[in-house]
Amino acid sequence: MDLVNFQVGAKTVALPILNILLTERYDKDLTELPNDNPSFIGVKDFMNLPVPVFDLGKILNSNSTSESNKALASKLHTLKEETIQWLLRIDANITNHDVSPIVQPEQTEYLKWLSNFDCDNEDLHSLLHRIVTPLKELYEFYKQSPKLSAEDQSWVRLKTSSNSHIQRLFDSAIEQVDMGYKPIIVFTTTDGREPHVGLLVDKVEDSLYVDESDIKSLDSVTSVGFQLDKQTTAMMQGLIQLENKHSLIIDARAIFSDI
Repeated sequence: MDLVNFQVGAKTVALPILNILLTERYDKDLTELPNDNPSFIGVKDFMNLPVPVFDLGKILNSNSTSESNKALASKLHTLKEETIQWLLRIDANITNHDVSPIVQPEQTEYLKWLSNFDCDNEDLHSLLHRIVTPLKELYEFYKQSPKLSAEDQSWVRLKTSSNSHIQRLFDSAIEQVDMGYKPIIVFTTTDGREPHVGLLVDKVEDSLYVDESDIKSLDSVTSVGFQLDKQTTAMMQGLIQLENKHSLIIDARAIFSDI
């Protein structure tokens, strides 16, 4: 079976290539219609037919990637401000001889958050981890030079350059979250000719061939008593093992077949 893998949030999903008519960039040009389905985002004219489009992130994750990105950008704004305050406390400790304790970088809110944060975006991952180095350099300089004065030029230069560098890295990370999301619509088909539904996904990952015998049934998941919701059970054709994760095979014929 020839499949195409797509990323949807932290998940990887696969569609049989015969169930895909076309993929195109999502430009927020859908026609909105009254509907109580939270995953429905509008109608797109395709091949002279109005095709309903659904956010696959809403279906699989109960949260769209767009909403997750907004929450992440907001969190980074907060962490940026908290990190700047930590830098100001170090400076106050030196310039005003403030004796309030300064926590180590590993105990700052940013590094505690970063230690539990994981993402597939390599550029974002790199930007976030590059913030760690100037934080540690500032702290080490501060700890090794307890008698610094406010006029010490080595401290002035370091705090000025580090502060600017850290803020630029935070701003670049936030921009990466805001601007790096470029979802696509996958137009599915059940007969190879006419469109069935459109599915909003984050991006195309790769294509692959899988032998039918390598597709694992969802029975192996539900046999322990864990139950999938009715919609997920209808959509999922099985699981395939990738290098370090699974891909969920979606049966396009079962996607909202009652629409």
